[in-house]
Order: sequence, then C-alpha cells, then structure tokens
Amino acid sequence: MLSFLQMPRVPFDVKFPPLWHGAMFWFFASLVVHVCQRLVEHTAASVDRSSRKISASQAALSIGCMVWALDVAGFFMYGGLPDQELELAPALAALITMAVASRLTIPTLSTSTRRHRIILAGCWLAGGMIAAHAMLAARYVSDFSRINWVAATLAITLAACIACYTAMRHRAAKIHGLAAPNASHNWADWVYCGGAILVLHWLLINAFALRAPLAPTAHPGHDGTMLLAMVLVFAAAVAVEQLFNVRFDRGRQRLFRQGLTMLRASNTSLTPAKDAQLALIADHLDELLRPDLLTLYFQPIANLRTGTLHLEGLLRLSHRRLGPINPELFFLVCELQGRTAEVDRMILCNALDHASQWHGMGQPAAISVNVAPGTLLACDFAAWLSAELARRGLPEHALRLEMTEHAIIASGPGMSQAMGHLDSAGIHVVMDDFGAGYSSLGVLADLPISGIKCDRLFLRRVPQDLRRQALLRHVAAMSRELGLHVIVEGVETAEELRIVAQSGIDSIQGYLFARPIPAPDIPHWLAHVAPARLQAMAELIHNQPVLVEAPEDTRPTAPIRIGAGLSAGY
Repeated sequence: MLSFLQMPRVPFDVKFPPLWHGAMFWFFASLVVHVCQRLVEHTAASVDRSSRKISASQAALSIGCMVWALDVAGFFMYGGLPDQELELAPALAALITMAVASRLTIPTLSTSTRRHRIILAGCWLAGGMIAAHAMLAARYVSDFSRINWVAATLAITLAACIACYTAMRHRAAKIHGLAAPNASHNWADWVYCGGAILVLHWLLINAFALRAPLAPTAHPGHDGTMLLAMVLVFAAAVAVEQLFNVRFDRGRQRLFRQGLTMLRASNTSLTPAKDAQLALIADHLDELLRPDLLTLYFQPIANLRTGTLHLEGLLRLSHRRLGPINPELFFLVCELQGRTAEVDRMILCNALDHASQWHGMGQPAAISVNVAPGTLLACDFAAWLSAELARRGLPEHALRLEMTEHAIIASGPGMSQAMGHLDSAGIHVVMDDFGAGYSSLGVLADLPISGIKCDRLFLRRVPQDLRRQALLRHVAAMSRELGLHVIVEGVETAEELRIVAQSGIDSIQGYLFARPIPAPDIPHWLAHVAPARLQAMAELIHNQPVLVEAPEDTRPTAPIRIGAGLSAGY
C-alpha cells in the first residue's frame, strides 16, 4: 500500500488537443451543459412528488447518456486514440455507471436546500464521472496502478467544482426568483463550464499511464469516424427527445395545477414566477411545517343583532430565506405533496391553543378554521378533533369548521357522511364562499351544515346593482327557512353594511368592522375595542354619521384563510 502511494508521478503523456479539435469539443460541451441545465431546471420546477420522481429519473438517464457520449467523443481530440476501438462491455459499463451516478445525485443537486448536501452530491457525481471515464479508457491504459496523482486530483476537483458550481448557481437564481424556464443560467455559464469540461477531459486522459506506443487498430484504415458519428447522433437524439418531453410535461403540470386551483376557488393566478415560488416552497416544505412558523391572525365576525363575536383564523407564513410566503401557494404545494391533512391538523392545534388561552383569560370567543376536504374525510378526524377539544377543556361549540362549496361538492357522497359525524360530535360546519362556485341550491337541503358564508361576489357594486340586492334578500329568506346561519364576508363600506342589514342578514365580516388581528392582541381587542366597534356598526346601520377607523392595535394585512383547500380571501 505504501509503495503504491510512493510511486513516482507519471508525466502528462498526452498533449492538449489541437485548437480546432478543442474548439469543437468546447462547443459541444457547452451545448451539453445547456441541455443538462434545462433538464435539472425542469426537475427543480416540479412540485408534486410523482412529477419530481419521474422528472429526476428522466433527467438523470438523459444526463448520464449525454455526458457518456461527450466523454467518448473527447477521445477523438487526441492523435492516435481514435484508432483504438472501444470494447462493448467497458463502454456499456461506463454508460450504466454514469447513469446511476446521475440518478443518485440529480434530485439533490436540483432540489436540495442544504449547501453541504449539494457539495456531497457534486463530489459523488464527480466520482461517477471519473469511474465511467476509467472504464472507457481501459482500452488505452497500460497499467491502472500507475496514476498521475496531479492530473487525477485536479480532475476530481474540477469535476466536483463544475457540478457544485452549476447547482449553486441554479439555487441562487431560484432563491432570487429568476428560476423561470431558461432564466436561471446564461450563455456565460455554458461557455465557462464547456471550457472547464475540455480541461477536465484532458486531465482525465493523463490520469492513467497510456500505452506507448499506442497499439495499432485491429482494422487497418478504420479511423473511428463511424463510431464518432454514431455517438453524436445518439447524444443529439437523447437531447432533442428530452427537450420535447420537458416542454410537454411542463404544460401538463401547469394544466394540473390550474385545475386544482380552480377546484379550490383560488383567486391566485399561476404565472411562471408563481411556478418558481411553488417549487421553492416545495424544496423548503419540511422546514415550513413547524407549528412555530404557522403564525395565526384572527379576523372577527360580528352578529350585529345579538352582539356576539367569533374569530376566523388566518395564516401568516414567513421563512428566513424566502421571506413572506403567499399562503395560497403554500397550501397548493401541501396538496401536491400529499401533506394537506398534516398541515391542517397543525393549524387546528395552533388555533385551539389560542382559544384555550383566551378561555382561561375569561374571553370565551369561538373560532372558525378552514379545512381541506381530505382532512375532513379522514376516518379518524372527528374523533381526533373531539379529543383535542377535550384535552384543552374547550366545548364543541368553541370551534366551527369552514369548507368552500367547491370542496364540499367535489368530494362526493362521502363528505355528507363525514360532516354528519362532526355534527353528531357537536362540531358545526359552515359552507364558505357560497355563490362563488357551481353548486346547486339542492345541496343545502342534503348537507348537514349549520350555515353559509356569502362570497364577496355578492357585494360587487351592490349599491348600484338591484339584482344583487335581491339575491341577498332571497339568500336570507331561504336560509331562515332552512335553519341556516348566514354571514356576508367582505363588507368594506357603510353602504354595503346597510344593504346587508336591510336584507335580513345579521352577521358580517370585513375591513369595515375589523382587520385581521395578531393572536396575542385578541384579548385586549375583545375587551376594549370590540364594544366600540359594535356600537359604530349599529350607528352606521341607522345612518348616523360615525367616523369608522381601524383601531391602532390592529395591523392591516391581506386576509388569507387557512386550510389547504380554500380561497385567498377578498
């Protein structure tokens, strides 16, 4: 072992490629880098688990094939080497090795958020490249025990640097919101990396002692041109096929996400920038799913006839790298990753913890929490929720669950049964965003819901729209007949408030009454601000001139309802 390490260094036997050969290899290496980056970008932009696994597998196989083909083509840069025919077994072994190394490292290089994991993956990929090259070069090497340690060390270092540099550049661009397709790298990166690959190939050729003189070809007159042409055609076919697949798969994923957004009644339109944000959130999802990061604000809902209040929980989310995160995008990622139930239960526990604290302070305010259909349909959900309420000493009526009409209708007959179990446990469910979807009025008679919340759509230009005023009156009359409680959300002006009250609807929610309030400020708001706000609303209804301002202890925020299957407020 010691004698092996102390062997004299082998000089650089192979000279640097001629200018024309080197320039051609540089050009093709730059193209390979560009295609590989496109494939990695597509893997990184995928959000749901299935798409990520499929994209990573396809990208790894394609990258392995293209890098293998580039390595084979590189042998033609050096005089005498093309005359040595590649043997089939070592060539296939090299191809498999390169594909396996890519498959094991591409997911980490494309989606990991940890620098040390990216560096380790880059080193592993570099090791795979070295091993594959050694298999390809077996025909030319005279003795594998004679290693040029200078060339080998420089080659390994350079290969790791190329892999880590491109991965870090991709991550940095993605963090800064530049990760739309084709935007995370520019031509300079391709050129620099292509030049580095040219040097890398030369170092690898010199890493092992070559036969001197080179053995003559087994078939005189055969210069390897046919082999080179076949390799280039193979690489080009793989690249073109995968680029088309990326284009089509990107469109498929976009349609899938848009359909899911429509089902959730979301008003967040998906753009390339939003797609990049979705991928970033997916990369950091494990870090975000912590109860201390799922901060809750609460927006009061007032019954102006009885003066009672309850509070709807609203999620605020921030990350040290990503900054403030749009809750709608966060919930969409949770759905695509199959973690909706997990985050919904975390949020429910946070909300119940706050409610328990307020009850202990003599402020027994009821809370409303939005949940996704998958959460509610879980067979153990009703029992779990009842146990959580009991553990905190809260009565069942301290909590209301809200679900959009889209989610209720799209979930099928199992939803009615699940809601029935909750109703039997004393936990009421309210249909949220009523009027914003496609449900028929007949479902109101079939579902065991306790109330409906009219969407902001009902108040659009309502002072001038007599038909919308009539709709409000009919909704109020119908709800009374069905025994349903009605809330109108999005009340922002005194005129809207008076029209709602004149329609026979008592409960409102909106900026006119109160903006979302941080959870720690709720007890003070309930004790010292709420009475004045209720009095102000009563005077506004009776057309008394009252100056209505948001209290100083409430900070303006955009209302985003919690729950992975819900809309983003108004």
